[in-house]
Amino acid sequence: MGVTLVNYNTEQRGVENLLKSLDRPGDYCVHAKLVTSMPTLVVDPVGTIAFPVQEAQLGALIRAAERAPYGKGPDTVLDTSVRDSWQIDREAFQLGGPGWPPTLKKILGRVAKGLGCDRERLEARPYKLLVYEPGGFFQPHRDTEKQVGMIGTLVVSLPTAGSGGELVVTHMGREQVIDLCVEDVGALAFAAFYADCTHETRPLRTGHRVSLVFNLILRGAKSADAGRAPDFQSQADALGTLLEEWVRDPKGTEKIVWLLEHDYSRAGLSFETLKGKDDLVARTLAAAAEQAECTVHAAIVHITETGSPDYTWGYDEFDELEMGEVFDADCTLEDWIAVDGSRPQYGTLRLMSEELMPNGALDDAYPDDKWVEEASGNAGASVEHVYRNAALVVWPTKNTLRMLSASDISAAIEYIASEAARIRKGSGDRAPIKALGAQLIDAWDEEAKRNRLYDSGGEKLRKMLTALDSIGSAELTARFILRNAVSAYQGHGNDELSAALATAGADAAKDFLPSFVRVQLARHPQRVLDLLWSMTETHWHGGTGAWRVPLQAAGTVVFDTLPRVLKPPARKNAPAWQQPTPQGPGEETIAVLFSLAARLGLRTEADEAVRLLSKHYSPGPRVKSVLKVLAKMRKRDAGVTKSTPYLVLWQAAAEFLLERSGTPPEPPRNWIIDARLGCSCKACRQLGSFCADPYRKSTKIGVARPLRKHLRSKIDALNLDIDYETERSGSPFKLVCTKNRASYQRRLDQYRDDVVQMKALIAAVPDMDESRRESENLERLRNLTRPSH
Repeated sequence: MGVTLVNYNTEQRGVENLLKSLDRPGDYCVHAKLVTSMPTLVVDPVGTIAFPVQEAQLGALIRAAERAPYGKGPDTVLDTSVRDSWQIDREAFQLGGPGWPPTLKKILGRVAKGLGCDRERLEARPYKLLVYEPGGFFQPHRDTEKQVGMIGTLVVSLPTAGSGGELVVTHMGREQVIDLCVEDVGALAFAAFYADCTHETRPLRTGHRVSLVFNLILRGAKSADAGRAPDFQSQADALGTLLEEWVRDPKGTEKIVWLLEHDYSRAGLSFETLKGKDDLVARTLAAAAEQAECTVHAAIVHITETGSPDYTWGYDEFDELEMGEVFDADCTLEDWIAVDGSRPQYGTLRLMSEELMPNGALDDAYPDDKWVEEASGNAGASVEHVYRNAALVVWPTKNTLRMLSASDISAAIEYIASEAARIRKGSGDRAPIKALGAQLIDAWDEEAKRNRLYDSGGEKLRKMLTALDSIGSAELTARFILRNAVSAYQGHGNDELSAALATAGADAAKDFLPSFVRVQLARHPQRVLDLLWSMTETHWHGGTGAWRVPLQAAGTVVFDTLPRVLKPPARKNAPAWQQPTPQGPGEETIAVLFSLAARLGLRTEADEAVRLLSKHYSPGPRVKSVLKVLAKMRKRDAGVTKSTPYLVLWQAAAEFLLERSGTPPEPPRNWIIDARLGCSCKACRQLGSFCADPYRKSTKIGVARPLRKHLRSKIDALNLDIDYETERSGSPFKLVCTKNRASYQRRLDQYRDDVVQMKALIAAVPDMDESRRESENLERLRNLTRPSH
């Protein structure tokens, strides 16, 4: 068992040996807040203390206390300019209660883990009860080792109203600022640190602070170094030097990947949850990487080995076959976690040959998953072993963009976005991120040349535009948009594209928008029009005059391209089934189209659009659609009723209705039916004679079955106003035909429906100075909709 085809890193033996030499886990300080059981605290002569500690008992505690001194060399000194607080000695208070032992055990467990101590040997001995009043503080100092085996101090803050008074612990240039305020009756705050750490209590701003102070004792500790915090600075410095040499080596590996000792799930892996030596290695490696200008992440190593089954050992079930000869391996890194706890979306990176450390770490590994695939066709059976291990991954920061983009442009975009956010938060120099942005655009161009930018959902383009927008460079954004956005657009990301155009500026939009519309309108008419409308909302009225030029140019191209949208050009040498099918624009699309024409002042274009659309739509549903379009236009912009494009649409609908239903339909004066049968058979001659008779309402035509079927098909095909049924008596059977008024009824129903549409048109009349043509049409509509009609 074990991984077979992985080549370990044998060049960086110094790095491996140094990391292996780290053997003392833990940090100089640990702190947390716990929701837990409260101790019973009895103070002489105050009595049992209630939580949160009340004002009356606070006063009593201070009266029972003495001013807290501080050590100055061999002496103990009282000086409120150095330390301003009150203390009660251990002999004057008692801790107890059923909840206190498990609470203290929980605290010490976390302290032991945080400081890297042996939990079985660690104990906390009560030392003082401290009370801070408003303004109370203690300047920076170190604790003296008061007992044999004392390695540090534990401070437990009890529930008391107050703010400020942060505990600040420093060691070897590092600093932790700890808020020990806690008011919840069911919560405690604690902090523990080694004896050689400098610490201070900042002034308490409001309220009070009541804290228990314990001496941390490590039983059996005899070394003078027992009270010193873990210090791996020398190892970190040496490691940093080795990493610097690795970065400068042109033949060095792309990454260094250090496998962690413990198992971590994808969800549970983070720098805060690393255990024992893994935590020590991570902190030392992070410090060294900063020195060498490298980047450190945690990730999951995925190794999949595929091989042939080993039949020599026998098996009870086919899926229990063991691996024989291994002939392929796939090694990747996924599920990234940054030192700050964020989870960058770097996707999957390749684990390259000779990147993995320490040597032989997976020689005895047992697979997390095993799969056996039976033989099929010409392929024999195969066995697959899957290994998953957490690791620390290091690479030169300067190579991040190149490395990520070579794997997946989305990962490179994610990196640029996070860097831009970091620089923006720190208000640092923006020149480096602009340089990275330029490299990212070049990487995108390379991916496009290789046809590796498949992006059906438009997600890559959206992320790219957002990342460039976060850099805030008009030049970079314009460069990318002009070179890539026309072809990369997939009908998604209008918000991001609009924001990017705003950053790029009106001049870039003037070069981009016309070509963008020309290419993309036929593919995504609604989305393209929505983008233009959104941009007019932002830039037409409230923006500068410079934006009107690109927006009007884009609007003109919209109407120039409309014929191709309504009837896409045929594809040369393509079969019929591959030819584009005309897809008429919906009501929402037409509404945006004419709203744009109204806002951009494109009157002539609107007239031509009505002509084109009237050819595309059948007359029946056209008026109802126009009414819906007019309503959508008014919803978008209440002032659109004063525009010529709105009037053009209204006039087109009004004239169509007036032409079709300008007069009420008259009832038929006789029973003549215009029947152009196009057949001279005996049966059709009888049917034609019947249709031409103005007085006969019914007849019987006796013909054989095939001719009866022929007559029925003629009546149905020509939609003649005739009902028919078969009279099954005599020979041959007879087709009984009876004339009806169906055509007149349909025309009457249509007229009534048109009157309803006329009323709707009257309600939607344009708000303009009435032209003669409009006035006449409006008056005719009103006359037709009056009750007398």
